Amino acid sequence: MDKKSLNLQKFPGKGTKISRKISITKSNSFGIPPTFYKENDLDSYDYANLYYDPGNKIIGLEFSNNSEPGSFKLTRHGTGDKTSASFVARSFFKTYNIDSKKYYGRYSPDDIMQDGNKIFLIEIKERDDS
Repeated sequence: MDKKSLNLQKFPGKGTKISRKISITKSNSFGIPPTFYKENDLDSYDYANLYYDPGNKIIGLEFSNNSEPGSFKLTRHGTGDKTSASFVARSFFKTYNIDSKKYYGRYSPDDIMQDGNKIFLIEIKERDDS
């Protein structure tokens, strides 16, 4: 081991969620954890636009600075590296008849580029809580 070539990084401490998963809550909201928020530079955006593919049960999330019809305002929580975001999307869930009590949970997103914009995709699955 060459001690002079080490690149030691100090552990930032406990208390920060190390999650890259997007949450759907039972109360028709989306949650964005701090790690995902930081890695995707969401501090630069104020709104989320949602897409849905009903046949494949895939929800798309696109972050934007433009308020458009159907966009949702991000609510930020915390500060610094602990900043996260959420938004209530009741109208989205009602429009597509998605019962958030059946689909709540954390989802690992994929992403695609569409019209020059990154869209994060989550495939929702009905919970088996029986």
